[in-house]
Amino acid sequence: MASQDLVAELGRWMDELVRRWERFFAHDPQVRVPPERERLALERRLRELSRQEAPTPAEEFRVQQLLHRFSTCSGMWQRQLRDREASRKGITAAPAEINAARWAPVPPKEDEYETLHAAYLAALRAVGSAGTVSLERFRDSLQSQRYSLEERGAIVEGFEVVQEGPQVKLRARVRRGRES
Repeated sequence: MASQDLVAELGRWMDELVRRWERFFAHDPQVRVPPERERLALERRLRELSRQEAPTPAEEFRVQQLLHRFSTCSGMWQRQLRDREASRKGITAAPAEINAARWAPVPPKEDEYETLHAAYLAALRAVGSAGTVSLERFRDSLQSQRYSLEERGAIVEGFEVVQEGPQVKLRARVRRGRES
């Protein structure tokens, strides 16, 4: 097979592999496991191709471009797998461990939690509900909610007590994007 044909074929393999990884990360039920075997097979073929002498500078450029694209995508997939595994482990961790390990902005000070807790209980009493949420449980719940929102890329600026009819809710004040 000519080098030009091989580069074109491997380019098509790369496109298909990118689609399979995207489907895996999108939780497609038909792609339940990462397409690691296909990635390794393509890596092996690309390594073989890179050892061959390219007949023209244009062909050498195409090979290098394909190698660079594969390297970039492969690194991104591995990082996404690590992030996915870390978030899976982080969700089961205790809220105190979540606070210690995360990159997010500093959570509210204790007196802010206490103030918000008091406002929440007052709003519950105002609508006739006998809410008895301990401060510790209240704080843990807010920290978990903050962590969940920040995992999805939101920046939590704080929380507020909102009364919607007979219901009292806590709403996060968020803005999109990550802090740099």
